[in-house]
Amino acid sequence: MTRRSFLKSAAAAGVAVPLAGSLLGACGDTGARPNQLVVAAATTPPSLDWELVFGREVYDHVFNLNDRLTRWKQIPAPDEEGGFDLAWQAGNFEEITEPRMAEGWEVTNGGRTYTFSLRRGWPSHAGNEFTAADVKWTFERSFALHGITSFYNSLSTIERPEDVKVLDKHTVRFELAEPGPDLLLTMSTFWRVIVDSELAKTHATSGDPWAKRWLKNHDAGFGPFKLDDLSPGRHVVWVAHDEHPFPPMLDQITFREVPASPDRLAALTAGDAQVAQFLSPTEMQQVQNRAGLRLWNFQGYVLAQCPMNPKYPPLDDVRVRQALSYATPYQEILDKVYRGFAGPASGPLSDHAAGFDPYLHPYTYDPGRARRLLREAGHGNGFTTTLAYNTADPLGAPVSAQLQRAYKDVGVTLDLEALPPSEYPDALFAGERPMFFYQGGADSPDPAYALGLFYQSKSSNNWVGYKSAKADACLAAAGRPQLAWDQRVEKHKRCAEIIADDAPWLWIAQPGFQVSTRSEVTGINWYAGEAVDWSKVGYTT
Repeated sequence: MTRRSFLKSAAAAGVAVPLAGSLLGACGDTGARPNQLVVAAATTPPSLDWELVFGREVYDHVFNLNDRLTRWKQIPAPDEEGGFDLAWQAGNFEEITEPRMAEGWEVTNGGRTYTFSLRRGWPSHAGNEFTAADVKWTFERSFALHGITSFYNSLSTIERPEDVKVLDKHTVRFELAEPGPDLLLTMSTFWRVIVDSELAKTHATSGDPWAKRWLKNHDAGFGPFKLDDLSPGRHVVWVAHDEHPFPPMLDQITFREVPASPDRLAALTAGDAQVAQFLSPTEMQQVQNRAGLRLWNFQGYVLAQCPMNPKYPPLDDVRVRQALSYATPYQEILDKVYRGFAGPASGPLSDHAAGFDPYLHPYTYDPGRARRLLREAGHGNGFTTTLAYNTADPLGAPVSAQLQRAYKDVGVTLDLEALPPSEYPDALFAGERPMFFYQGGADSPDPAYALGLFYQSKSSNNWVGYKSAKADACLAAAGRPQLAWDQRVEKHKRCAEIIADDAPWLWIAQPGFQVSTRSEVTGINWYAGEAVDWSKVGYTT
């Protein structure tokens, strides 16, 4: 498999720049000390509830304010000195996870029973000790809310809340309907947080038994950082959780909302911020070429893509979806929008997933074929539809504009709708628009996860309601627990091919994961979910 090649960071000259600045001052401090850091962020998170929110603006917060039973192993990044990548060798899947909140686990009953021994003396941010009761309550909440992690329950064959059993204060057992690798794999995703149930239950009510309203803007985690201040539209402040078994290097991190990406770059350049998130490719090129700055570049797993909602005709016709796939100017988008910071997409699997095969994606830019398919579908005179994008994503507008121009050439009018980050996730989850521009992916190398997450008809993350009996049957057969890993991977290639032929989404590009920093910042890393493990980040000496 040939990996994408991205532009590499230029070696930045070490220029001493004062760390004090207006961003920290606006948060009530007079300047950054060496143990503090300011991040120029696109927006503050619309919610901190891991079950009910999605989007790049929340990933860092969900990951770092919370913790999990297991983690993906991190290794030194081969091309980024001082940085860390994931040990995501999918052929070695049994060895890519490591204990975290669990000290270890025992697998019995033919792979159907997992018994976890929990770390003792791990306090929550509120000072409550981590126990098996917290694991039990977190999984009960997952089943009750039918949120993001309910898909993980299904994939892991945890069929009922009763299948999660408290054996004693520090031992919890999972009884699975079928054996398989998915429990450990899904446990390592950053969504599988464990909540301080003792604290959360004090904020539950009869009308809100799972404390959704409170957890939207409050922290009940066990992570290396704890929430100090959340001011929507202004900033989020974390402070170190010093009692954490793996305490962070920094005492405080402030995420300051700076909506426009040129302003984020300006804050970074001036030293008002030490990190700037979500810069445009043109701006990242400037970071590469400017002394005192550094661009960290990781492979990542994200796909730039557009779900197409069959609830909005004529997108219910596979020929129309295929026509839009052939009308998409892939190379032009790579050249004019991503400017070398992305490679081509090749169907529903990113090239970080097991089973990735670039030859399973049939679509190239072919407007003549797109017009023929539209005529066959009875839309020779075209039609009008809408694409929504998140204004917090600096690539939403330019990619959408490229699609708009290209679709006009085949007779399709694409209306663009810019949604603020406070509205975009709700619209996406509810499938309330015909098309969305979405940059994300499946945060596991397992093809059963990567394909089932968005394309299995009953998945809670199948936001636009794609339904294919053929794809469902293929995914069910390919995920059978008795299959060896290499068999599982090969069978999922066929599933990917079925899904690609149905064209339920446009798969446009594969961007990497980039973070722009001052050159004195070190330890930047990539964790699946497009988050940074900020506990590893500090300053060079």
